[in-house]
Amino acid sequence: MASASATVSIHRTFSPPFQPGWRAPLPLRCTHSERGVSFEPGSAFYRSDSAPGRDLVILAATLHRQRRLDPSSPFLCLDVMCGSGIRALRYLAQAGADFVWANDASDALRPVVVGNLSRFELAPSDGQRRWVVSHLDATRLLAERYLRREYFDVIDVDSFGSEAEYIRAAFLSLKIGGLAYLTSTDWRSARGYGGKW
Repeated sequence: MASASATVSIHRTFSPPFQPGWRAPLPLRCTHSERGVSFEPGSAFYRSDSAPGRDLVILAATLHRQRRLDPSSPFLCLDVMCGSGIRALRYLAQAGADFVWANDASDALRPVVVGNLSRFELAPSDGQRRWVVSHLDATRLLAERYLRREYFDVIDVDSFGSEAEYIRAAFLSLKIGGLAYLTSTDWRSARGYGGKW
């Protein structure tokens, strides 16, 4: 039970890095819809043909949420390389995540990600914020979560190229019995080369 109480307080311990150039989110300009969830891709890489892969992780996360070891603890998801934030948004809208951490190394995407996630400001039950956005290197983010003992039910790594360099750090930041989802939306590692599509 002690680990459950540590997990419950995790919402209050997250502290995203200070972003001195933060601006209010830009209004949605080119809205897309994926499985009933509207979002703005902005300048982020978005491949609509990869929607079935995102469907699989949302389905897996939903099933995992129902079958996890401590169903009373908050369901926490970490989208390590979020791009526009479509996966993080779908975790909140469709998988029932209580809290999502959306990270992308590019701080230029901040207005897009914040704009997409802003419809889920506070949890209705306790008034706590349901998401945070950061702009850290993926390995650093995962290592810091592990060192601060902030563990997640689902860790989603969708990288350009191989995910191999993130596997160890992802498993260290994962709750016991958690779900790690490793994929490559751009298909480079799946095809074995980086040539033209």
